Amino acid sequence: MKEKNRILILTGIFPPDIGGPATQLDAFIKELIKNGYQVRVLTFGQKDKNQYPYPVERVSHHWPYFLKGFIFLIKGLFFALKADILYSQDLYTAGLTSLVIKKVLRKSLVTRFVGDSAWETASARGWIDDDILTFQEKKYSWLIELRKKIRKKILTSSDKIIVVSYFLRDLARKIGLAPEKIKVIYNSIDFLAIEPGLSDKKGIILLTIARLTPWKGIDMLIEIMPDLMEKYSQINLVIVGQGPELANLKQLTKNLNLEKNVFFVGKVGRQEVIDYLKAADLFVLNTNYEGMSHCLLEAMKIGLPIVTTKAGGNPETIKDGQTGLLVDYRNKEQWLKAIESVLDNPTLTEKLISQAKEDLKRFSWPNLVQETISIFRDL
Repeated sequence: MKEKNRILILTGIFPPDIGGPATQLDAFIKELIKNGYQVRVLTFGQKDKNQYPYPVERVSHHWPYFLKGFIFLIKGLFFALKADILYSQDLYTAGLTSLVIKKVLRKSLVTRFVGDSAWETASARGWIDDDILTFQEKKYSWLIELRKKIRKKILTSSDKIIVVSYFLRDLARKIGLAPEKIKVIYNSIDFLAIEPGLSDKKGIILLTIARLTPWKGIDMLIEIMPDLMEKYSQINLVIVGQGPELANLKQLTKNLNLEKNVFFVGKVGRQEVIDYLKAADLFVLNTNYEGMSHCLLEAMKIGLPIVTTKAGGNPETIKDGQTGLLVDYRNKEQWLKAIESVLDNPTLTEKLISQAKEDLKRFSWPNLVQETISIFRDL
């Protein structure tokens, strides 16, 4: 049988977009090429100055929403004519396009399931308050149910589903996927050259890096700042990221008179993200959902102590009391206690940092590459 070595990757984000998923994808494609694969990427955005050792086709964000999706589909169908495998990175436009191409051209489809698009959209738009697990069991409006149906159709029609945590494996099974279709492959940041953090820090810097959405709980991090400021005179919260909650979060900061202690730096370049991680004293991520956070892995590698929630895949990434501290989502008392434990106890901090760096060996880049390639070869 002829080897399937031509891959069309469909993705909503790609460099120069910041964030772990985009950076990891570029590195992974280069590994595919080393292993004899021909790869083409279809994504969004304007043509950037970077030179890639593979073709990257982009659909401009300047097009109206529905026209943009239609152009993405037409390009996807055209490029898929010379592809053996479709590799979709999300369940939004890329996922729906992949589903149509598979049905029309009968191509093999592998989908990377890192989040429930139906739940994320409904939460971001304020249509629901339920968490991602409750969302799977309840019935909602016809529009939400339609999105749930489309998301399920993309997943069940895929030949194989790659998930980045066992939490997402269980979520996929709850959605209705057959267990044999699902493969857990952890994220990895081994390919990133990151040096340890800075040693001459002034004051205390709490850092969070996240898309500014309701389920990231950044408002609670802002709300506990007055309590922390009573104990630590020089303490600041730095928020890296952008999203629909930005205006609300800035207004909250103003209402609490925290403009001199809470800083919104917005979307920054890859190197700036690393620089912020190096300059921080503590990484905080108050999230109600996480598949597997690249930022947690990066903080571990840099040597930054971590406080995050027990939600989603976080307990698979962080071992409570060993490589970081886990608390309940939005539990202010637990958050304050955990932050103070790290800031007041250098011995604990050093233990968490040391054990986190050792535990990073579980998140192996060679394993990610080879396990994914094995899936392609078995199609």
